[in-house]
Amino acid sequence: MRLVTSNKFPDTYNPLIQQLAQLCCVLFFLLFMGKGAFAASRPDLMVRLASETDAAYLGEGIYEGTASVQSRSQPAYPGLAAQFRVQVKNAGDQPDRFLLTGPGSGAAVTVGYLDAGGVDRTADLSGGGYLSASLALGESLSLLVRVSPVSFTPGASHRVAVTAVSIGDPLAVDQVKTETVACVETAAVIVSAPPDGTGSPGTVVNYPYTVTNVGNGDNAFSLSVTMGSGWRGELFADDGAGGGIAGDGVRQAGEINGSAGTGSLAPGASYRFFLAVTVPETGSDGARGESTVAASGTGASGTDQVNTTLLSAVVLLSEGVRNLTRGGIFAASADAVPGDLLQYRMAVTNGGSAPATSVSIDSPIPPGLVVAPDSLLLSLAPTGEGAPCAAAQCGQARIGEGGVIAQLGEGATSAAGGILAPGRTIYLYFKAQVQ
Repeated sequence: MRLVTSNKFPDTYNPLIQQLAQLCCVLFFLLFMGKGAFAASRPDLMVRLASETDAAYLGEGIYEGTASVQSRSQPAYPGLAAQFRVQVKNAGDQPDRFLLTGPGSGAAVTVGYLDAGGVDRTADLSGGGYLSASLALGESLSLLVRVSPVSFTPGASHRVAVTAVSIGDPLAVDQVKTETVACVETAAVIVSAPPDGTGSPGTVVNYPYTVTNVGNGDNAFSLSVTMGSGWRGELFADDGAGGGIAGDGVRQAGEINGSAGTGSLAPGASYRFFLAVTVPETGSDGARGESTVAASGTGASGTDQVNTTLLSAVVLLSEGVRNLTRGGIFAASADAVPGDLLQYRMAVTNGGSAPATSVSIDSPIPPGLVVAPDSLLLSLAPTGEGAPCAAAQCGQARIGEGGVIAQLGEGATSAAGGILAPGRTIYLYFKAQVQ
């Protein structure tokens, strides 16, 4: 038997065809892998304003050799530079170092670069470049870019571009740009607005205030307060005198130094003080005093109005009587003949907005009546029936020399009245027979 083979292709070997096939396989593999196959080195520059959080960074995942999208703007004022934060992140797939470059100062603008530790890197960036430490995958570092126009021509724009180049691959480049617009000096101030308060007659209500210079230049502000008729207001420094903590917004006993002004405040700086309002000794419950606090400086002023409400107790006494023998309801008076049994009711109510203290009753018994023994009753119910109120809650009562004596309210004793909360009513009952 003879084995016969057949081959359609020629027996000759062509190395060029094999190389082309291998090249096609490589190209197919790179195409299949996509951009990741070329991302061995990749700097990712981002930019935000220095006053913003990291969440505001612009440019993550965007790679521009000449920044157009990755650009942020901020105004600058005399004495107040524009400040930006630039971050470079290793977006490649292996550890890498990056060379950061940027323009230096010139005739029109002063530019400075500080690293995260506060070290001045200006000479490096504007010279041969600032070389970062080796950054692991996803690791980043940041620089503070400070730009201040030398001459302030309103509207003049100054652009500063920062570029990052991969040491692993010099063709891997990214760039961000900052734009600083020169503006003239602006004066502005903010006066805080504490909530309205309340106080009892003769008490002092303290309001913590903060004055903030939100202009772009130093400024000093005078302070004043205008009060409504019959009310008194004074300004005191929140200086921590007498063992307190300065600027904590809580007035201590030793903080008694008057405050007429803030002194010079740099842009963004604040001054804290108190408005102390003395509530009038006499006044009706619910009376209101208006206080206007003003801060006035060069080219800027601000005000705030706060209202203080007087809270006082208003104790009301109402009396009623009913004829138990004949039946009837409590009224201002009741028809009766000798032998009838009457029940008297005294209602003591705090109709004010503040707790009433030392509440007591000393009321004579009408002539011609004999009080029934053990008929005294303190209650929270208006019906004259039911269980008595506990002494700790309502107080205590007794029959004295020709009258009813009661010490009412929470915490009352046999010698002194207690506290009656706003809106609370205590009823005192006793029975008497007509002679």
